[in-house]
Amino acid sequence: KVQIHMLVGKLSRTFRVKCSACHDDYANGVIGPSLLGKSSDEIFSAIADFKSGKKTNVLMSDLIKMMSEDEIRTLADEIYSFNEQIKELRK
Repeated sequence: KVQIHMLVGKLSRTFRVKCSACHDDYANGVIGPSLLGKSSDEIFSAIADFKSGKKTNVLMSDLIKMMSEDEIRTLADEIYSFNEQIKELRK
């Protein structure tokens, strides 16, 4: 549990500001859905759908409207990497 807490502390400011309120510090979902077990591509695609307007959610749209595709990819990769590290710790 301490190791997981330390991993959470390494998450980017972007994740903490834009994601953690709805997806929790552990990406396991509170208001928003859990991101655990999702690939980087799945996360990227979901965020991109909100940015393009394919999916709508006022909170998501406002949080990501100024993010570039590279920033979204970086965030998706970070969440995926975090998920993989959590899986390793739970083995």
